[in-house]
Amino acid sequence: MFPESIFETLSTASIGAYAVNVEQTILFWNRSAQQILGYSSDRVLGRRCYDVLVGTTAGSLTPECLAGCPSILCLQSGQIPGILRLQMLCASGSRMWVSLTPMVIGGGQNDPPLLVHLFSDGPEPEGLDMAAESVRHELSQGGYDIVSDRVSTDVAPSETPSLTSRELEVLRLVALGSHVSDISAELHISPHTVRNHIRNFRSKLGANTRLEAVVDALRLGILQLD
Repeated sequence: MFPESIFETLSTASIGAYAVNVEQTILFWNRSAQQILGYSSDRVLGRRCYDVLVGTTAGSLTPECLAGCPSILCLQSGQIPGILRLQMLCASGSRMWVSLTPMVIGGGQNDPPLLVHLFSDGPEPEGLDMAAESVRHELSQGGYDIVSDRVSTDVAPSETPSLTSRELEVLRLVALGSHVSDISAELHISPHTVRNHIRNFRSKLGANTRLEAVVDALRLGILQLD
């Protein structure tokens, strides 16, 4: 469950904003997004973002997001997400060029990453930069960690930790927002065993929290969420 205060901040943003989970399912859609693209929130919530928006880059007919969410890809490559220029599908059926900034937010040690995309239909990215910085400031003031702002590539490939298949299963479920009791039921193992696996992969990844473990595993290519 993602904190409602994150969505409250996004709802007052002067630019389009939508939030998805790691499976790219739309969880939030603000009024500015509706004004720009024409979709009301009840038409998009619960759907995959690439199915709704079909975002393509110049000269491409293939949705950019089918190759993986830009936010996730940035995490995996150790880069801080930057502004993208995409053609998005409007509710009218026409296509519109938008500038989009992906952002990865952590709501707490037991929360999975929340992928937020801020966008505008203006030709100049400066306005988007300023609006995105305002959102970033509000979220930071609220105690939320903008994970995508502190990605690094300090870990060498030779230092990449090795997780067992069961640890990877548990890590993937943690990334999807499952709690210990849910993981225990799905994998038919005891809650104590689940906690042991979580403790083990956190130790191997050098992560202080579950969120850090998920982000580090994505960045290192250990965890795939396609």
